[in-house]
Amino acid sequence: MINKLIDIKIVEPKILAITIKNYKKRNALSDSIKIELEKIALELRDNTDIIAIILSGEKGVFSSGNDLKDKNVFGDGLDLLKARQKNRLGLRMCDAWTNLPQITVASIEGDCIGGGVSLALSCDFRFCSENAYFFAPEVDLGITYSWGSIPKLVSLVGPAKAKLFALACKKIDAETALKWGLCEEITKDPFMLAKSFLNDLAKKPIAAQQMVKESINRQVAINEVSILEQDQVLLTKRDINNNN
Repeated sequence: MINKLIDIKIVEPKILAITIKNYKKRNALSDSIKIELEKIALELRDNTDIIAIILSGEKGVFSSGNDLKDKNVFGDGLDLLKARQKNRLGLRMCDAWTNLPQITVASIEGDCIGGGVSLALSCDFRFCSENAYFFAPEVDLGITYSWGSIPKLVSLVGPAKAKLFALACKKIDAETALKWGLCEEITKDPFMLAKSFLNDLAKKPIAAQQMVKESINRQVAINEVSILEQDQVLLTKRDINNNN
């Protein structure tokens, strides 16, 4: 299946590859892409023919994050009810990907920024190219890091490193990400590694894998804070705009 925003294809028996196609904006996550990625994940949730998914961005870039040039970004210009709904699109997308039963791998090349990191954290594993880097600039923009990312980040790297990344806006190269536990492996071709890895996993009992995934996710997920974070972003941005 191919559309203007997302490329979807079978790359190995029962393994699906999903590619973000917005390279002119460094694969930024527009509202349309968020909605499409959520829709795809929800449709795949009950698809037992697909056992694993590789998520990537086209042309050597994973994602530059939330599309700040999208219409009414952060709900600007909308009434409060519509702004809250719009501001939750990223969280809904990430939740849908987090809750997929299939094993998911983010194949990360180049930019992995802000909401792109959030999407990568919603996958089970992250394989990086040598030029990949992670960066969360939200605090520099005057907002909190949201989309349900902080609990996942803390569970992977611990509180202090999570603060360095999300609070101090420290840019993390691939080597540092590997040392911190933000990615599992660095390779020249993370997509090919993901295929090989998932082919090996496919030889193991799938139902048992999915049950283990669900058990681990229950242990580390703190979803109760996620909706609050979205309102914090919305209200902070409105306060900044009103004071300018």
